Amino acid sequence: MIEVRCVSVRYHADERAALSDISLTVLPAEVLSLVGANGSGKSTLASLLCALRLPGDGSVSVDGFDPASSAAARREVRRRVGFVRQHPADQLVSTSVADEVAFGPRNLGLEPNDVAARVERALARVGLEGFEGRDTGALSGGQQQLLAVAGVLAMEPSYMVLDEATSMLDASARPAMRALVTRLAHEVGLGVVQVTHDPLEILASDRVVVLEAGSVIFDGSPRRLLSDRFDLWSDTVVDDPSVRAVRACIDAGLPEQMGCEPQGAVSWAAEAHRHRQVAPDALRSIKAALRAPEAATGRGRAFAAAVDDVASDALLLDGVTFSYDGCEPVLRDIDLAVQPGEVALVAGPSGSGKSTLACVASGLFDADAGSVRVNGAPVRTGSVGIAFQRPEDQLFCESVRDELAFAPLNLGATAQEAACRAEAAARLVGLEDDLLDRYPFDLSGGQARRVAIASVLALDAGVYLLDEPTAGLDAAGRRALHETVRACANKGCAMVVISHDLEEWLGEVDRVLLMASGAVVWEGMAAELAGRADAFARAGLRAPLSFELDAMLADALADGSAS
Repeated sequence: MIEVRCVSVRYHADERAALSDISLTVLPAEVLSLVGANGSGKSTLASLLCALRLPGDGSVSVDGFDPASSAAARREVRRRVGFVRQHPADQLVSTSVADEVAFGPRNLGLEPNDVAARVERALARVGLEGFEGRDTGALSGGQQQLLAVAGVLAMEPSYMVLDEATSMLDASARPAMRALVTRLAHEVGLGVVQVTHDPLEILASDRVVVLEAGSVIFDGSPRRLLSDRFDLWSDTVVDDPSVRAVRACIDAGLPEQMGCEPQGAVSWAAEAHRHRQVAPDALRSIKAALRAPEAATGRGRAFAAAVDDVASDALLLDGVTFSYDGCEPVLRDIDLAVQPGEVALVAGPSGSGKSTLACVASGLFDADAGSVRVNGAPVRTGSVGIAFQRPEDQLFCESVRDELAFAPLNLGATAQEAACRAEAAARLVGLEDDLLDRYPFDLSGGQARRVAIASVLALDAGVYLLDEPTAGLDAAGRRALHETVRACANKGCAMVVISHDLEEWLGEVDRVLLMASGAVVWEGMAAELAGRADAFARAGLRAPLSFELDAMLADALADGSAS
């Protein structure tokens, strides 16, 4: 058991404590979701659980070992508790996949045959069989995240701490990761702590701990948080149609022993309806809960009606092909046109070429063939703002304020104009004033992401490319970013969002492009995707869960009317 007793942590003497008098336990064979707003102390607590940091006050022990007592105890805790960081590249140490997974077991002094067996088992568990000889640097962000998990599993720990470990996985890989976490806990016996904003991960966990300003404000089951403390759930967890459906199932009488995972809850409702234990109106209420708000679903149609009035494309890619080695194309004959005032979503599985597309479209990479034009002219540095998957890759100044002013100053703005743009960008993404003078690398992952996006918006460009902009953001941060993207579009900017979170963005965008193997395989208005199983199949994606649940309910209602 991991025991945290009266722990406090303070990074700077003149700032509030990152953690204040925290006490909790983590049991073997349990999945515990650690939830809270950005800056609430989740990552700090995660680092204490694996002895990457020691508490200022209080104690942390793992199976009786206190890492503060000796170097030997610290080593033992770090052997027993595996840690997967929010950004996988931070913990990859080898250039080949096999060597990366073998690194830990080799350092335990295991025989080569034992090391090879552990590598094979770990890669199979995360779905990376056959990747042994691949270069770790050539993997997509999602594949690197799976590799980091495999490296931890090869150490065969007793506990595992996942810090936003699924944030870079595509929608098709996430269900498999949730299932893996459940198996590791309930079948293998690992205690798993997952720092997460993902509502489906929270619903699938055994226990939820909510942090606020460094203190525990809730510790209980996900069902109790969802039904008894929905005010806290809605303030803390990202809105999701499947969660709304689960709440409607609870209202319809979902038994407590059924848990609260969406598939199980909706399956119960459908079957209960067939046995006349749930009324048709209740089933329709569950189905209605799956629909996006009307204001959002109408955006694609409203934009489509206005397309003919737009004079020209703000961003135009015509027949773009690109490869890193001059041999195998990563992008294949890409055509993409985004108009002023439009929000376009680019989605696809890990490795499909989405991030490479952003780099070519912003002029960071030169296309091997085809052309990229912005407002009719060849793309040039500064004409397109781009925010990368890893926000720390584009942060380098001594303060957040300097970070936001850097791009305008670099493009010739006066100090006063740059300061005004910086403050306006900070307001757009919801950065609090007290963060502006902070050192960027002291911020939480979610706060750093907001800074990176604000630094790009301060360019005052006409086209913006945001690569996984909501990864690691809390519920409030995601809502603010959705509003920011739409506000920029309303000002006449062309907005391209690249995201694994297809379901999150479908109600927020005008148009969707699905990619696979470096090509666009489907393009259309967001509202057209419902019921298009063929589109998801072509992209190698799983349809959003809400689509699957809606079909299940439609079948149940049809069966009921037929009888």
